[in-house]
Amino acid sequence: MRRSAVIAAFQNPGKIEENLKRLEGFEIILAVDEPDSELNEIIERYNVKATVSEKRRGKWKALNDAAELVKGEYILFLDSDTIILDPGNPYGSDGAEIRKEVNGDSVLGKLIRIDYFSMHLISLLASKLGTCLGFNGAAFWVKKEVFKELGGFRRRINEDTDLGVRLGINGHRYGVCGRAVTEHPKSIREWLSQRERWALGGAEVITENFWKILKKPVMWIPALFLMFPALIGLVINMILPDSLLLKILYFLMVPFGSVSGKAVVILMYILYGYHVVKNMLAGLITFAIWAALMAVLSRLTRYSIDLRYLPVYYFIYSPLWMFVALAALAKYLLFRMLGKNVRVSNWKV
Repeated sequence: MRRSAVIAAFQNPGKIEENLKRLEGFEIILAVDEPDSELNEIIERYNVKATVSEKRRGKWKALNDAAELVKGEYILFLDSDTIILDPGNPYGSDGAEIRKEVNGDSVLGKLIRIDYFSMHLISLLASKLGTCLGFNGAAFWVKKEVFKELGGFRRRINEDTDLGVRLGINGHRYGVCGRAVTEHPKSIREWLSQRERWALGGAEVITENFWKILKKPVMWIPALFLMFPALIGLVINMILPDSLLLKILYFLMVPFGSVSGKAVVILMYILYGYHVVKNMLAGLITFAIWAALMAVLSRLTRYSIDLRYLPVYYFIYSPLWMFVALAALAKYLLFRMLGKNVRVSNWKV
């Protein structure tokens, strides 16, 4: 048996029954914590192999326990809230990200879909550059011998990110294949909770592997700007030359504004307007270039996104996600300096 699938489930079955029907020909193993009666009934009815714990082990431990039973050459790791549409062909790679999409008609759903499209672009670019900056645990492939070589999942907040980073650092082959649809947060509160966990887990992995990652800028620079495109405008705005003379004039005129009359006030207003317009133009021009690129790449990859929401994503969603990530990084570093463990609400590590 060449292909195995490990499906993680916590309490309820999610989309497991549908995936059991779609993964015909796979060896399937369920990694189940705190199952409800419906989930237990599915395990019995389909007579599927499973590692079951009445207490929450943590996802990393549950997946490792299930992986011990795997006989296939390649392992498909899948979350129970994700439907596999096409498992793809991982052969020729040591690990492969599966293209993930979200369905949703809400504003938040459409913005998250753009977010997942950005993640897909990061994966495609990483595969071309021969590197990997982490897996999205909802659905991905790993070669069993490589999984064992890397020591499986480790006790981390983001066990999937950690595994993918180690795969990239150690020079293993990384690819992209298949297609899946996964659930997304239905409210801003759920989104913030999910993203804080992702960001804290990312901070943990980056801090632990900081120098190894830093030495491979090809791993992180493209991902940084694809995930947070507003950074492009910020960087360009910072490097655009300002006239030193204009700055000196602006500050020199401040104390003389009350005695020098209207001419100084008007000149100060013009200087202020110049800086405002420059900043606005830098933001709008970089947004236009980014939006055009996203539209082209969406068509080339046949990954449909609602282009009307690109301004909201660029100017609101992406900066908010960036600030969540920065706040989580600061929190993680502070806790580490104090010698304390970071705890994530509603998550077992």
